[in-house]
Amino acid sequence: MKQRAVPSMRQQREDEKFMKIALKLSLLGLGNTEPNPMVGAVVAKNGKVLSTGYHRAYGMAHAEAMALENVHVPGATLYLTLEPCCHFGKTPPCVDLIIARKVKRVVMAMRDPNPLVDGRGIRKLRSHGIRTRVGLFQDWAERINRHYLKAIRQRSPYVTLHAGISLDGKLTDDAGRSRWVTSEEGRRYSHSLRGEFSAILAGHGTILADDPQLNLREPGWEGKTLYRVVLDSANSLPRRLNVFKDQERFPLIIFSSRDAEDRKKKVPRHFFVRHDANGLVLADVLGQLFELGIASLLVEGGGRVLDSFVRERLFDEVALFISNKIVGGRNSVQIFASGVARLEDALELVDCRWSEYTGGTMLRGIRKCLPD
Repeated sequence: MKQRAVPSMRQQREDEKFMKIALKLSLLGLGNTEPNPMVGAVVAKNGKVLSTGYHRAYGMAHAEAMALENVHVPGATLYLTLEPCCHFGKTPPCVDLIIARKVKRVVMAMRDPNPLVDGRGIRKLRSHGIRTRVGLFQDWAERINRHYLKAIRQRSPYVTLHAGISLDGKLTDDAGRSRWVTSEEGRRYSHSLRGEFSAILAGHGTILADDPQLNLREPGWEGKTLYRVVLDSANSLPRRLNVFKDQERFPLIIFSSRDAEDRKKKVPRHFFVRHDANGLVLADVLGQLFELGIASLLVEGGGRVLDSFVRERLFDEVALFISNKIVGGRNSVQIFASGVARLEDALELVDCRWSEYTGGTMLRGIRKCLPD
């Protein structure tokens, strides 16, 4: 019964205070921990913080190890944004370290759905007499780790659609030109957004028309690896394009149709997948990316690619940079050209967050999914 005792008002206040610190610490690992989660940790005793930690990057020490490294005071409480691991991976089990440091109580924001953990860490802590509490600020923790949770639960990357559009929803002008719909500040913000993801995707048409680098150039992302994914059904892209450069830091992944499999692979990670009337089968693309360890994908276009992800309902979030311009035009490209036949079938976004920048607004919203 002691394991499930309701905390006192004082204990509740302390738990909330220290968990908020842990959650904010976890965000310091943004863009660098995948396919692992972002995790923050706080060690406290008698209402005071003894130590903190967070998971800095994939393969590095976990938050628990970082926080407990120099703590040898028994009887402390450990605040974690995620259930501690109990298996050997890139690092030893964190549960064993918690037990060895004689931690008295562990408060967790959420259980880890990873099949290698999934409650085992909690049970092992309890079996050693360590009191636990699970679920404090769980919604907050789940939002922070939405990439990780989607990948673990559905074995598919978390997909965010990313585009710069006019006030009336246009990606291009009437002649098909996209430079520049958004302002310079919006484009810088847009480029920096790439760092939050494991990979970025664009279609054959965009690669040929714009010859983009699809890399990271904004401050704060130095040294980060970003996978570049290109959909090239006919396997016809020339190797002189920018996406074929700097592959050591920005590895290139190409997907082509099985009908083009007789043509030579252009890169080591060149995959041939099914093709239907709408183009490459995106479910096959996402499945292969998951097998490569890619937990999140930023889809940058062009219009046909974005439309395909929307039409197939294979996205989780949108990040739109909306300029203050009105473009119009019957031939200008829009983000969801296929549309819906009925208003009741319209896609809806929830948890929408708006940010102002010079010359426009940024919208980030999560797709509302209908019950099965």
